[in-house]
Amino acid sequence: SDRRNRYQPQFVAEVQMILAVVQARYSSTRLPGKVMKPILGRPMLELQLERIRLSKKIDKVVLATSSHSSDDPVAELAKRSGFDVFRGSLEDVLDRFYNAALPYHPDHVVRLTGDCPIIDPTIIDLVIETHLQKDTDYCSNSVEATYPDGLDVEVCKFSILKTAWSEAKLKSQREHVTPFIHSQPHRFRNFQVKND
Repeated sequence: SDRRNRYQPQFVAEVQMILAVVQARYSSTRLPGKVMKPILGRPMLELQLERIRLSKKIDKVVLATSSHSSDDPVAELAKRSGFDVFRGSLEDVLDRFYNAALPYHPDHVVRLTGDCPIIDPTIIDLVIETHLQKDTDYCSNSVEATYPDGLDVEVCKFSILKTAWSEAKLKSQREHVTPFIHSQPHRFRNFQVKND
């Protein structure tokens, strides 16, 4: 018994729950209904969700859409595809995003927007892995754009998301989820993944 204990690891790495929240809504002002537009006969959002599912680092994916009736088709598509759905505020996207994540008690949250049908799961995993290795509060490949549009990934600790949700007051901070975090590098440990 003593010998067995001597060779056991002194600590066990804590398993971290990583949740992806995909923001999608029908009522885009620039291109209404864009997330449901067909690509090769299938809704764009359906293709994107399939690609996100290929990530090796994400434990769970939830789609966050609004409670507005125009987003009924978005919610139904996600449910049919086997994804959890959260419906919340149309305008306060930070509130919708935070409350979509809250029931899962994640350690880290990945933010993805629902209009990126060619999102790359290897890039998603790269940003997540960088975030974990560097122990950042917030990590992304999009604040300083070195990747093509449509490959944007943001990851933050859930505790930091909660801080943003509690403290953000400006409309711009509530509409876009992460500006409160990435605009304060003096306060949060932020890191940018850059394309070589």
